[in-house]
Amino acid sequence: MAEDEKVPDNKRCAAPAPSKEPPRRRAQDALPGILGKQLRAAYGELLNAPVPDAITDLIKRLENQEAEASKPPQKSPRREEQGQ
Repeated sequence: MAEDEKVPDNKRCAAPAPSKEPPRRRAQDALPGILGKQLRAAYGELLNAPVPDAITDLIKRLENQEAEASKPPQKSPRREEQGQ
């Protein structure tokens, strides 16, 4: 190294630029991500657990009821077609 070259002192090393947002705002922005990670860690096992058969059967029955309710009503046969 040549004598005329200066070694930068530690104070001039690249430091993160100060944010224009106040510290409290930055913390509030990070909070949802932190909470999400903690909730996934706490409930991850529960989310991957098998659903009990009784609950699965109930869901199927409810889905079938919804499907029946969304079908258009069938026209009843006319009296002449019934032979009356």
